[in-house]
Amino acid sequence: MGERRDAVVGSPEKKLLSGGERKRLNIGLDMIGMSDVYLFDEPTSGLSSKDSEHVMEIIRGMAHNKIIIVTIHQPSSKIFQMFHKAILLDKGGRLVFFGTPSDMLRYFAEAEHQHQFGAELGACPSCGTTRPEFIFDVLETPLRDLSGDVIYEENSRGQLVAARRYSPEFWRDKYEAFRLIQDVKQVSLRKEAAAPLPVAPVEKKRPPIRWHDEWTQFRTLLRRAFISKLRNRANLVITIGVSPVLALLIGTLLRYSESGKYDFASAYHIPTFLFLGLIVAMFLGLTNSADDIIRDRAVLQRERNVNVRLSYYVISKTLTLGVFALIQCVLFVLIGNYVLQIRGMFWIYLGIMLMTAMGGVSLGLLISSLVADPKTAANIVPLVLIPQIIMGGALIKYEDMNRNLALLYALSHWFSEHPSNEQEKKMGSKLEVPFVCQFIAMRWSYEEMIVAQAKLNPLTRRQDRTQREIDSIVAKRDQAPTDRQRLEDLKEALALLSGLEAESPSELDHYLGLVDQILDRKRPFDRALFKNATGPVTAEQIYVNQKVSDLISNAEMEQSDYRRGSACLLSTRPF
Repeated sequence: MGERRDAVVGSPEKKLLSGGERKRLNIGLDMIGMSDVYLFDEPTSGLSSKDSEHVMEIIRGMAHNKIIIVTIHQPSSKIFQMFHKAILLDKGGRLVFFGTPSDMLRYFAEAEHQHQFGAELGACPSCGTTRPEFIFDVLETPLRDLSGDVIYEENSRGQLVAARRYSPEFWRDKYEAFRLIQDVKQVSLRKEAAAPLPVAPVEKKRPPIRWHDEWTQFRTLLRRAFISKLRNRANLVITIGVSPVLALLIGTLLRYSESGKYDFASAYHIPTFLFLGLIVAMFLGLTNSADDIIRDRAVLQRERNVNVRLSYYVISKTLTLGVFALIQCVLFVLIGNYVLQIRGMFWIYLGIMLMTAMGGVSLGLLISSLVADPKTAANIVPLVLIPQIIMGGALIKYEDMNRNLALLYALSHWFSEHPSNEQEKKMGSKLEVPFVCQFIAMRWSYEEMIVAQAKLNPLTRRQDRTQREIDSIVAKRDQAPTDRQRLEDLKEALALLSGLEAESPSELDHYLGLVDQILDRKRPFDRALFKNATGPVTAEQIYVNQKVSDLISNAEMEQSDYRRGSACLLSTRPF
């Protein structure tokens, strides 16, 4: 099989290997396993005499501390001598001999001499060459009439065949009698065995971990997972192409501002875009992985004997699907951000979308491990995805949901006959998230995405950092002259950030880079650096979306009113 090492095995519908090659490949897969018993059904069928001997030499080499069972027809002299033991079955599965090959030849030679079948002996005393087919000549010696002609009879298929002189039952009974005599002889010659010496218990030690072998196994599984994905060209094109198409479609439809002329600050559908982006990420993760284990199940069952670690398989699948999820998320974020003019948020969006996609990959692999049919897995995907959409917090506001979904709220009403107004007000807070929604991954991803857009955009991030450093200096009781100078620089920088203007977005990025140098203490604040910081483009217009800011402001006000210490709840109107 060496010349076919780069060939694809194929499938029952599309065969790329011949029947004999597939058979030898299956034998090779079993031979590298850790089984104690092997059964080979005619491994030399279709091979030349030399190849047959080579195959049998390999099989014999496996016989150390293992049981190898081989079914074979018409073995040559050399192959017959390779076996340690030989079992001869007559028609109907009747056992007619079990022993070494030499004992078998001797047994039937004695039977031939005893019954004078007229068959040629099965071994040459001078050269040691055996003739195994001699045994079949003895077994199937034809029945003859008085004139010496062979008597024929009709078999089960209606064909005339030579009648056997002795039936399979005769040879079975003859061997049983022979074995009984041998057992009696062994009992008579057996000496009384001495008392066995006490054997100290052997402590079982765990075999050492061979890291090179472990790495080789993991690398092979990882490479196979990648090749499996790359080999299906049509599916690969769809996998890569669906993400930019969806990004272009969603971004184009949601490119709308209340002012008429589109700009990011007044863009109305940015929260909707963020939520749909997360839905797309989870959907792609689910569909990419929902049938992976199902397609590999036959291979996994076959490789159980090879001691393939299931953990390595799962990790390799997760990494492979993660790479494709990363490519899909990169394309979606690049195109979506370009269409909607979202700047400075690529890496943050990519990280959150990738985590959401990996959550979809994990759910897809779980589905694939629980069902046996790809169609069933595809039908379960909507059952997983639709609750994520409904209870994610964007389509329906949590305060408009059924309150009985909130476990604590429901229990309070069940166990309190007359709840107080204060209790009602506390439990009716808009910050109260239904209990079941806490287990929805989309609820956390969406909240993280909205907070990131509001707090981690290039402008707000620098403003918050500047304000925190100002607060830390003001909190000091004894301020050194350097602290006072630093405080003045920070106040100037904060005032500059609040009204930063420029001629273009690229010029704004340049000024923000100068502010970073000031915050990192690489240079003092110098108003002359920003003397040309004027123009039609403002930092708030480029980096801050009013719709997202309103969501954060409403949540913070609600949190402040009810003195809640839990994480802020983000609610949006349906889109």
